[in-house]
Amino acid sequence: MKNIVSLVFGLFVSMSAYSQPLKIDEIQALTKTGIKKAYSASIRIWAYDTVKNQQAGPQFSGVVVSAAGNILTAAHVNTPGQSYLVNFPNGKKGIAVGLGDIEFTKSPMLPDVAMMKMVSPGPWPYAEMGWSATLKLNEPVISIAYPETLNQPLPLVRSGMITNVLNEYGFFQSTCKMEPGDSGGPIFDYLGRVIGLHSAINGDVDYEIPVDLYRKYWSALQNKQTYAALPEQEDAVGIDQEKIVTIPKPADLNAIVIKTAKKHQKNVVEINSSQAGKPIEIFGTLVKVNNVTYIVSKSSMVGTNPLLKLPKGRSIQINVRYRDKSSDLVLLEAAEKLKGGISQNAFVKDSIIEETLGDFLTSVMPEDEPSVVGIIGTKNFMLNKVASMGYLGAAVAYASPVAITVVQPGSPAGNADFQVGDQLVSINKMKITKPEDYGNTLMKYWQGDTVKFELMRKGTVFPKEIVLTGRPERPATHPADLFKGGKSLRRDGFNTVFAHNADVKPEQCGGPVMDMHGNFYGINIARFSRTSTVVIPAANIESFLKTAMQLK
Repeated sequence: MKNIVSLVFGLFVSMSAYSQPLKIDEIQALTKTGIKKAYSASIRIWAYDTVKNQQAGPQFSGVVVSAAGNILTAAHVNTPGQSYLVNFPNGKKGIAVGLGDIEFTKSPMLPDVAMMKMVSPGPWPYAEMGWSATLKLNEPVISIAYPETLNQPLPLVRSGMITNVLNEYGFFQSTCKMEPGDSGGPIFDYLGRVIGLHSAINGDVDYEIPVDLYRKYWSALQNKQTYAALPEQEDAVGIDQEKIVTIPKPADLNAIVIKTAKKHQKNVVEINSSQAGKPIEIFGTLVKVNNVTYIVSKSSMVGTNPLLKLPKGRSIQINVRYRDKSSDLVLLEAAEKLKGGISQNAFVKDSIIEETLGDFLTSVMPEDEPSVVGIIGTKNFMLNKVASMGYLGAAVAYASPVAITVVQPGSPAGNADFQVGDQLVSINKMKITKPEDYGNTLMKYWQGDTVKFELMRKGTVFPKEIVLTGRPERPATHPADLFKGGKSLRRDGFNTVFAHNADVKPEQCGGPVMDMHGNFYGINIARFSRTSTVVIPAANIESFLKTAMQLK
């Protein structure tokens, strides 16, 4: 069994508290303690018009580091004197004002240091500031920030390690991946102390602003101005008294993860099928229901004539027993009796809560692929349908009767000969009498759905049957969208999911997610973005199985 596990965490030991390498439970406990200390101070921010009481800019992240409300963030999202709305994880909100920032004239993204301060009355939750000068390679770190793609009121927690303590631009580097919305978000050590702030992405590399720069220019940053060079006024940085030693070869954690992955690899299978004449592959998870072994997988990636891949090049036919579009789950039944399967006794019935954040999870892969480890990064949440919404390619005027005003060439509407001026009569027998009916009705459908339209042209009513496609995506240009493997095509429109930070490719979804004790947390349902993979929780899979069994 080769290359069984890919890790996103290094092991560590605080020499002031431990003399022996930590056990896996101790490592997880320290990680979760750090998250608990840091979580409440990690904030979501956007520019705010206090006169009109409305958002006036895109979201970004930051961290409060004093009870008085001093906020550290990145210069490229800060404007001195600008008002900002600050959103805390506990639901509390307040207004802050942009203070000083440092942006070099010739290189505006350097050093990317900025500060804000709450003007609404406190006190406020805050995190302790650490030091960046004593960072070490492979030292474990935690990111708690707000990626814009998820668009959630609560942050995404990520794990990683230091890969460069100081690069040529003055940043340090870590494996805590970021994307737009994370700018200014805090990086913590395992003690829950701020050691840096997210700044930028360059290819696969993430750049973090060292917290010592905020310590050094603390007084200067209290002024509402942009410094084109490093301020002359400097403060004492101080010395970190904690002695943290990293272990470059994480043998302890590796052994536990290998044990978890090896035990459950027999419950991961590979499914081959076709869509629109093209072959597709996806993983499936064996589950045992009433002593019969079935396969649960990602429905949108299981097409026609599905086959279960077996060892030694053999395949057997599998049949679709039940599909659920809302969860994108499919239940498959093999033509032959299958062995194994995850027992429902191993299903985690509870919802993900704040105390669960930081638990290690293994995304188990088949024997010939490396399993990957991440941490639980969010509570359960709803992921609204955006990318997965069905696309017609026709717009209507905001007037009655409802008539087509724009038809996009090459769209489903264009290919079906929709014409400007055609009046919409009904969509799947739902009468369209006002413009809101058009949008509200189309929002119910997914890409791949077949929809029947009735149109009126020159007094004659005629039908059109159209298969909706996915909305055309603009070519990826931002580094956050150019990661290896890319995003799943169906990646949203889920009633309940949670996220973790393991790198799972779209074709590797459908497989089980297990904790280090062998508990089944759910199935990877989509690679959502550079920073996150989303999981259908085990409790929802159990409900799906119950419904499927009743429909026999």
